[in-house]
Amino acid sequence: MKTACLLFLVSMSAAAKAPGNVINCDPADAEHCKATIIEGKPMRELVHEGTSVAVGKPVATAEGDYRIFVQVRQVGPGKAEVRPKDFSALYSDQAHTRFAFYDKAAEINQRIREANRAQQTNGGDELDNPRRPTGSGAAQSTGGSSKAAKLGRLRKPDPNEVAGRQDETTGLLRSAPQAGTIVTPEELYLSQSTLRRGDFAEGFVYFKKPRRSKVHVGLSDPLCEINIPVNGIVFRFK
Repeated sequence: MKTACLLFLVSMSAAAKAPGNVINCDPADAEHCKATIIEGKPMRELVHEGTSVAVGKPVATAEGDYRIFVQVRQVGPGKAEVRPKDFSALYSDQAHTRFAFYDKAAEINQRIREANRAQQTNGGDELDNPRRPTGSGAAQSTGGSSKAAKLGRLRKPDPNEVAGRQDETTGLLRSAPQAGTIVTPEELYLSQSTLRRGDFAEGFVYFKKPRRSKVHVGLSDPLCEINIPVNGIVFRFK
């Protein structure tokens, strides 16, 4: 019985020490882990079995989240399977609080939909309930001074004007590498619902602390670990 218990403890200890499918980005390993510049951004790149994963410097936000630019390239045979929802990071506190992937693209899409609904609702109210001019009868009869005369007859919203307002709402999604080009949230961020299987994927990734966590994130506080799983391998940056 003692022998069986001893063998069980030894096997458990060996399993705890097993590194698993994790590739660490060690700055001393210049062959596989190196500093590079990608699209004008300083990044760290880790290459393993034909897959390249690069991460930029984590940037803390005022909300206590972290924003990181991530690029995945398949430089060898096969395809790279990227599941952003599996990304994670560890904070630099004593407990190494785990920050989970946050779908920023979904949040921005929701805000755009709400803004569009509000514009449509306001436009409908103006058509259904035109405002009556206020003031004395004499003031109402002088068309030059009344609001109705200034605004002219009621008309349907110009589609070009509506599109212009939507462009202003979407203006925050402008791409830095190509200034002036409007991009969708899915093009700017890696989305949680996206399964990318191909040769290339890139975008900003947000990491959010647990909802009930009392950790206070300073704007200069670093992350101690970033984990990017690709093809069953965890590319770990410390």
